[in-house]
Amino acid sequence: MTTKTLDLSNIERKIFWALASLLGLVAAFYLYSVLTLTVAVVDRNNMNRAAHELAVTSGTLEAEYLAQANTITLAYAEDLGFQEVSKKFAGETFGAKLSMAR
Repeated sequence: MTTKTLDLSNIERKIFWALASLLGLVAAFYLYSVLTLTVAVVDRNNMNRAAHELAVTSGTLEAEYLAQANTITLAYAEDLGFQEVSKKFAGETFGAKLSMAR
């Protein structure tokens, strides 16, 4: 009759490799997280810089537009061929009102 004994060296080896694998997995996850956060911060800074540049550009364009809008006067518009029109209202009636009775 044979007796089976517990082979402790084999179990210790399996535990070691399981813990080493777990440590490697945790280290890989940590490095992935650090890389992802770093890329996110860089992207956020780039987007903030682009938004600031757009704000400056739009401010410059708005100032240019206002400067040109202030140069247009009624006399200048008439010189270009525009004419002032009389006011017309949608509610004015110029004739008899017609309606259908049921």
